[in-house]
Amino acid sequence: MRLLLRCFLFWLLLGAAPALAQTFEPGLLVRANGDTLRGEVENSFWVEPPTFIRFRPTPASPTQSFQPRQLRAVSFTGGRYFRYEALSLDHAAETRLDNLQRGNYIRMEVDSLLAEVLLTGPVELRRVVWPGAVHFVLQRTGQPPISLSERRYLREANDGALQVTDGNNYRSQLALYFGDCPAANSAAQAAPFTTTGLVGVAQAYAASCAAGQPPLRTWLTPAQAKRHVAFQGGVLAGVRYNRFESSAYQLAGEPTDCQLHPFGGFYAELLQPSRLVALYGELTVNSFSNRGVVDTYDPNTSSMAYVPYDYQAVLGTARIGLRYLLPLTNAGQQLVFGLGFEHNVVWGLKALASSSWATPNRDNQASIIYANPVLLPNLTLGWRRQRFTATLDGQLYTSGSNEGMGSLMWGSNVADRLGLSYRLGRHPDSARLTNSR
Repeated sequence: MRLLLRCFLFWLLLGAAPALAQTFEPGLLVRANGDTLRGEVENSFWVEPPTFIRFRPTPASPTQSFQPRQLRAVSFTGGRYFRYEALSLDHAAETRLDNLQRGNYIRMEVDSLLAEVLLTGPVELRRVVWPGAVHFVLQRTGQPPISLSERRYLREANDGALQVTDGNNYRSQLALYFGDCPAANSAAQAAPFTTTGLVGVAQAYAASCAAGQPPLRTWLTPAQAKRHVAFQGGVLAGVRYNRFESSAYQLAGEPTDCQLHPFGGFYAELLQPSRLVALYGELTVNSFSNRGVVDTYDPNTSSMAYVPYDYQAVLGTARIGLRYLLPLTNAGQQLVFGLGFEHNVVWGLKALASSSWATPNRDNQASIIYANPVLLPNLTLGWRRQRFTATLDGQLYTSGSNEGMGSLMWGSNVADRLGLSYRLGRHPDSARLTNSR
């Protein structure tokens, strides 16, 4: 049952991976000093304004990270365009029911951020999405911008009940802003408060009231993700510290294996297109020791006796999980965070009885003579440089004698590992770049 539950939890963990499936796309950055950098920009398919931008000149180049204030603009060859601007936005705008206030209030404040540019030309349209509200900023050539925000508020009805009321008066704002253009004004009265609706208003203005001005350009086509993954793998080794209690209830609470044990094996990673997420797996072996109890007949006392005995065995461990690879400023270095689940197999059990007449039980179930991993995933923290990755990880266990519901999620036994892995072969992106030349 535990194995089935771990498989189910791993499936849920995989479900979160697509949300992190950023990928690099051809594009450019314009730095604050005016320099233009062409290469590949990581497309994180942002909804809210980006808080950092990652760029690399070529697929084999180290990644550089930029904060919004270091940039003027970011654009993808196939789609989106962001520009660093100081925009006046309504901080009181809200649509989430739990955060609505009594009365329709407006609180305009200036924010400097990377706003998404949807249209350029005689009318520019920018979009800023915040939790609770979507903001649009329109600006005609030679005119100040106008800020539109979706909002709701609570209004007290005649019977004293509070009613949710739409406070977005964008149609009135558009009517004033495009008052000298009947076509745009007419389009505004029928336009919904959506990207498509406001683009329609801008198109009506550009077609009827912007003669002699540059044509309207749209940036609405999203960049498409490159759907390729890459495989890499290698060897790993290290030391493992076990803090275990015996599975025998007569020895419950008594630590029996507080020792360091060497381990070794192989690992593999299936890197996702972003190169920030990897499906991770490993196979390792290590020795361990523990203590059990034999219920046997004592000829000296002519009665049954519990005889403790020590045993040793080899543990085979299969782990599978997700790794998050966060790049550092230094080229070729990454922080590694991991979550995963494991399954154990025991063989080579060697039990040593404390007396000649005691015959220990040689049951090879890992859950009995080793321990049960809890359903909480093991945690990994590491540092990667080029081919080498140093990691520290931990896994909680329960003893085989503990089968209560609480033992599914928590245990007093723990195994900590300090490991070093070495990647075999070239980095898959470097190999792809070489083959394409």
